[in-house]
Amino acid sequence: MEKIKMDFMGSHHSYEILIDNGILDELASRIKAVYSHYKVYIITDKNVASYYLEYIKNLLKDDFIVNEVIVDGGEEAKSLQVYQDVCLQLLNMNIRRNELLIALGGGVVGDLTGFIAATLYRGLPYVSIPTTLLAQMDSSIGGKTGVNLGNMKNVLGAFKQPSLVLIDPLVLKTLPRRHYNNGMGELIKHACIGNANIIKMLYQQDEIDTKIIYQSLMVKRRFVLNDEFDQKERMKLNFGHTFGHLLELDKKRFDLLHGEAVCIGMLMAIQFGIDLGITEQSCYQKLQYILEKYQLPTTKVNYQEYLPLITKDKKNLAGTIHFILIKDFGQSLIYDIFESDL
Repeated sequence: MEKIKMDFMGSHHSYEILIDNGILDELASRIKAVYSHYKVYIITDKNVASYYLEYIKNLLKDDFIVNEVIVDGGEEAKSLQVYQDVCLQLLNMNIRRNELLIALGGGVVGDLTGFIAATLYRGLPYVSIPTTLLAQMDSSIGGKTGVNLGNMKNVLGAFKQPSLVLIDPLVLKTLPRRHYNNGMGELIKHACIGNANIIKMLYQQDEIDTKIIYQSLMVKRRFVLNDEFDQKERMKLNFGHTFGHLLELDKKRFDLLHGEAVCIGMLMAIQFGIDLGITEQSCYQKLQYILEKYQLPTTKVNYQEYLPLITKDKKNLAGTIHFILIKDFGQSLIYDIFESDL
């Protein structure tokens, strides 16, 4: 088993991320180690529920009173309306302060559950069980939660660290191939910004394993622990996201999942860096090769078309966009762009 300790300096938000095949079989004992009450509330979506809800409930039924809330799948679930509906369902179940939420699903369920945990009763504990590679690589670690507003992603949110994250690679076997590949986008991003050795590992093998997952999450761990509230170094985790979010929302031109959009966004950011004389030119072709190897999109998009739109990005701080570029694989930097210069 691989274990990652998220121990924030001077904070009580420490928790563990446990990575192992079959770790979910230990779910009840793992929850009891971090939670002393007897009622739990599972939040999941219809698709994940069809695969895992009964299995999870059976694991917990001897030790806990188990409640459930099921939402529709997809990005539409990250809305204020769904947030309100789930909160009302929980209140109708007589949820109390300090009772535990369980996020069972992908990034959407994780973000939604985390935001509820951050806000309902001004804070509830929660455990994250990410069931997609994207969620295992990204949203399950770091404490960012949120919902969308209009056509803007994650503009309503809060920082809320979970009590525990359980990553079981075996659940990925039920993922459609496209959704599995989608999660590779965030894993490859971690390689680009913080560990060039992962790039070599991806060149050498065709499937990921617990070691690659561990190495990838250790990159994110480093940035998150150094900057819990996303004020400086942690912004480097946004590599590929500034453009990627715009592509993801541009439904007239593209039909992209989040990780797919980030992949094209990374290529756009690399081309931007090359044009600025910052990024090593060979990075574009090398990244393109890896993306194609893992059946991820490499559509060439002119980044200049989207520069005017990034002024509305939530990374625009008082008129300054902190744009993430790389010098070479494993070497990232924050490049400030003033809104007036765009």
